[in-house]
Amino acid sequence: MNAATDRTLPDVLPAKVAIAGFARSGRALASALRDRGVAVSVADEKPASAFPESAELADRGVAFFFGRSGEGALALEGADWLALSPGVPLDAPIVAAARRKKMPVLAEFEIAWRIAESEVEGANRWVAVTGTNGKSTTTAWIADVLRRAGRPVALAGNIGVPLSAFLSERAPRDFVCELSSFQLETVDRFAPQVAVLTNVTPDHMDRYPDFEAYARAKERVFARQRPDDASVVNADNPRAAAARTPARRVPFSRMGAVAGGVWARDGVIRSAIAGPEREVLAADALALPGTHNLENALAVVAAADCLAAPPDAIAEALTRFAGLPHRSQLVAEARGVRWVDDSKGTNVDATQKCLEGFPDGRVILILGGRDKHGDFPSLVPTVARAARLVLTIGEAAETIERALGGIVPFERAGTMEVAVLRAGEVAERGDTVLLSPACASFDAYANYEERGNHFATLARAVAARAATTE
Repeated sequence: MNAATDRTLPDVLPAKVAIAGFARSGRALASALRDRGVAVSVADEKPASAFPESAELADRGVAFFFGRSGEGALALEGADWLALSPGVPLDAPIVAAARRKKMPVLAEFEIAWRIAESEVEGANRWVAVTGTNGKSTTTAWIADVLRRAGRPVALAGNIGVPLSAFLSERAPRDFVCELSSFQLETVDRFAPQVAVLTNVTPDHMDRYPDFEAYARAKERVFARQRPDDASVVNADNPRAAAARTPARRVPFSRMGAVAGGVWARDGVIRSAIAGPEREVLAADALALPGTHNLENALAVVAAADCLAAPPDAIAEALTRFAGLPHRSQLVAEARGVRWVDDSKGTNVDATQKCLEGFPDGRVILILGGRDKHGDFPSLVPTVARAARLVLTIGEAAETIERALGGIVPFERAGTMEVAVLRAGEVAERGDTVLLSPACASFDAYANYEERGNHFATLARAVAARAATTE
C-alpha cells in the first residue's frame, strides 16, 4: 500500500510552481517538477552570473528572474504555489506578494515529500531530525544504523542533499531527513513516523523575534504525526522536553532513567522502548567521544528502537560510525599539537558543548564570524576552564571580546589566516587549536563547510611546517 493512502494523501501537483531561491534545494526541485510536466519559474536576488547552471533548466522551459530589481514577484504570475528554499525568510517580499495572492507557501521539502508519497510503489518510512545542535550527526548516525540493518536509505534534507534530488527513484525507502527551523516554518502535511528533537537552545535570534518563536518552529516537526508515531525528545533539555506532540513521546536522557525511553546510567546505555529494559552498549565504546555525542547516541538508539532496528545493527553503528566533517574533526597534528575543525559550531550552545570534551587550559580557541545574537556571556565558565587563549575573527569579534574579555587572554586576529598563523606560533605540546566559532560564517564564507575547509587547509600547512622542525 502506498504510505500516503494510509496517512494524508498529498495534493496532485499544480500546473505551475514558483520557486524562491536557486540554491541546491531550488535547483533540485525545479528539475523534479519539470520532469513531471509542471511549469516552473525561479526568483533569486543574486545575479544570473552567480548561476551558470541555470542555462540547462532554462533550456527545459524554466523561467528565471534574477537580481534585486524587484522583478522577483513576476515569477508568481500564473503560479499556483510558491516553494521556498531554506535560506529565504518568511518576511521576503516575494513571500508577502504570494500571501497577498492567497497562494500556498510551501517548503521545498514539503513538495518533495508529497511527490515521493504520491509516486512510490510501496511504503516509505520517514524519520525527521531537528534541534539546535547535534541534528546532522544524529541524522547521519540513524541512517548508518538502518544501512547496517540492510534497509534502503536516503539521507536527505538540511544535511546537504535536498529531498527533491531523490525523486527519480520510486522504490520504497527509509528517508532519514535533517530539517532546520527554516524548513519547518513552511511544512504543512509532512508526517514522519519517527521525529527527533535533539535539543532547543537560543539560535538564529537574528531571524526570530524571540526564543519561543524559534522553539515553536522546531516543534512543528511533530505537528502532523499520528498517535502511533514516535516523538523522540531530549528529557534533559527543558524546551525539548516540553514540546507538544500528538504522537507517543519517547524520552532520552544522559542524566538517569526515563520511562519508556533511552538513558545512560553507570556508564551504560539502556533502552526500555522495545520491551523490558536492556543494556545497549557501554558509553565509552561509542565511536564519537564527548557528552554531546553521548546525547546524540541516545537519540539514535531511541529512533532505531522505534523503527525496530536489530540490536546488532545498532551496536555496530554506535561503535563504528565515522562522524561528519566539521564536527569536532581532527584535521592536523604535529609536535603534540592537535588542530580540530568544529566549524559547524555556529551557535553558543554548540561551542559550549564542544569545549566540554577538552581538558582544562589546553585550548587555543578561534571564535567569531557573523553574530546571530548569541548569548556569548553564557560561554564564560566553559571558556575560562578550557581555553588559555582566544583568537577572535570576523564581524562579531568586538561583541565577543566585550562579553568574554578578561577571563582568559584575547587577541583580535580578524581573519582566519592570521588566527591560524598566530595559533601556530603560540601552541605548545598538549594544546588543541580549536575552531568552534559560535557564529555563522556568512561574513566571510558561503557556508560553514567553506569556513571549515579553509581552516583545515591552513592548519595542515602550519602543522606540516612544524613537523619539519622536529
